[in-house]
Amino acid sequence: MFDVVIGIWGVIWALNIAGFAWVTYDVVKNQKLMPESERLVWIFMAFLFGSLIALVYAISIKLSGKYEEVELEENENEEVKVW
Repeated sequence: MFDVVIGIWGVIWALNIAGFAWVTYDVVKNQKLMPESERLVWIFMAFLFGSLIALVYAISIKLSGKYEEVELEENENEEVKVW
């Protein structure tokens, strides 16, 4: 019985470390438009709560595309009008 409990806690611990690592990486590398203070809050919350905050982050930030950079399409055939 004790081995099962240790195994479950080990899996929970590993998921929390993975959640913290993913949120930290995504906030630092991919979310260039996110304000610095919000970045620090997400990283701190991920440190405290791990995979739970990673799930909240994925739903609230990644799925909504809140801070995604918009790429402009370049039209090579379009003439530039100068007035």
